[in-house]
Parts: sequence; C-alpha cells; structure tokens
Amino acid sequence: VGLLGLFCNALIVCALYKSFRASTFSAFSVLCCSRAFANCGTLLCFIVYSGPVALIGHPYGPELVGRKFGHITTLTYKSVVYVQLATAFNRLIATFLPMRYREICSRKRIFILLVCVWFIACLHSIPEFLGRSRQSIDNQSTLSDGCGYTFFYDSLSWDYLVTPCSALLGGPLLFYPSYSVFLTSILLNVVIFVKLSYHTLRNSKKMGRQTKERHRKNVRYFIQSFLQELMYIFEALFLQLTRPHNRMFAFVSYSLLWESTHVWDGLIVVLYRPDVRSRLPC
Repeated sequence: VGLLGLFCNALIVCALYKSFRASTFSAFSVLCCSRAFANCGTLLCFIVYSGPVALIGHPYGPELVGRKFGHITTLTYKSVVYVQLATAFNRLIATFLPMRYREICSRKRIFILLVCVWFIACLHSIPEFLGRSRQSIDNQSTLSDGCGYTFFYDSLSWDYLVTPCSALLGGPLLFYPSYSVFLTSILLNVVIFVKLSYHTLRNSKKMGRQTKERHRKNVRYFIQSFLQELMYIFEALFLQLTRPHNRMFAFVSYSLLWESTHVWDGLIVVLYRPDVRSRLPC
C-alpha cells in the first residue's frame, strides 16, 4: 500500500514541479505538489521504519531512530493539514474572484504562503525534537522525559511515548488545531459548492467558451481537493469516535488508516490530473 502511494505522490511531484517555470504555472499545482511531497515523506517513514519493525518484531537501531521517524511524520502530516486550508482559500478566490486570481495567487505570493505553511508545521514538531532520554535515579531504567512519537511493535501503531509532554501534544495540541483547520476548510468548501452549483444552474447556457472552460476547471479542481479532504476528515472522526480494543484494531486505526489516507491523497490527484497521468509509464 505504501509503495503504491509513494509512486503516485512521487509522480505528482515530478509532473508538477516541471510546470513551475513554464507557462502552465498555477498556484493550485504548487499546493498539490507541496502536498504530494509531504505525502512522500510520511509514506517513506512507513516503508523504511514501521514496515520493517512490524516484520522483524522489534525496533531496529537505538530509540532515537524511531523518534526521528516520528518527528518527520509530525512535520509532514501537519504540513498537509495546513495546505488543505490554503487550498480551500485558493479555490475560494478562483470561484469568487476569477478575474483577479492570477494577481492574488501570484507565483511570489503562493511560495510565501508555502513557507508560512511549512514554518507552522515546523513549530508543531519542535517540542518532539527537544525530547531526550535520561536515567531515572529511583529505578535506573531509561525513561523519556521529552515529547517522543514513534512506532510501537507491541500495538503495531504509531503513538506518543508515555510522558506528560506527550500527553499534552497527543491531546489538545494535536487535535484542536487540526479540527479547527478541518472545520474551516469544510465551511469554505460548502460556500464554494453553493457558488459553483448556483453558477452552473443559472449561467451554464450563457457562458462563452473561455468562461465555460474556466468554470469546468474550477469544478474539477474543487472536486479533487474536496475528495482529498474527505479522507482526512474521516480519519480524524474515526480516531475520535473509536477506541482500539485489541492489537489488530490499533493497527488499523493508527497505522493502516493513516497510511491509506496519504495513498488516497495521491491517487485522487493522478485520477483527476491529465498532466500527471500522461507521465505514467503505461
């Protein structure tokens, strides 16, 4: 599953990156490329670390190795969350201000926006990078006093280490920002859907050729971004409404579903973008 997702997302990055300096440049493509790049980072952690750990039955290397893979997943996942919000605003501008779209979503502004997105994602991952191990004076066992996130073979799932800092990060600091972004994106997408539906029903017969083509592109991009977002919303709700009661359910909830979300994210873009599909080897 992870290899399929990595292939799809790497294909997206290669296809869209080459358009950045071409006349086909679009802000939406840049956001899609950033999202696919982050998906590649997350899926590589599954392929390189959690997959081998699940197969061999124990972590390889020191504890620090697992933590660093966990740090990468935090960074890449959070970047996708905030790119979702940026994409929703991008589609809102394209729908309501089509004549000013190129001015508002210019090359310079979209790259500044991406820098902000990745900077915020880095802020989320900084506490985990500050985590370290120390020797307990009482029982001489190695305890984690930082904010660690790694893959556990016992439960076959990614989770935080049991520390006060991790409890805070894995609770309100993890879910509240994500849910706020998801809710805002949903509201924006509802507004976009109403506008596109109204425009289609009322003005479809009056549109000129260029206007109709622009409208079709807006509809296609909206459907693509909304389908991508649906899987993340489902994942977030599933994790909140269910509690794993055995090892296999924990694997499905905290590993397989998460991995499948990034695979789905890439597949949707490949299906909806002819410029990406044209680079398929078959």
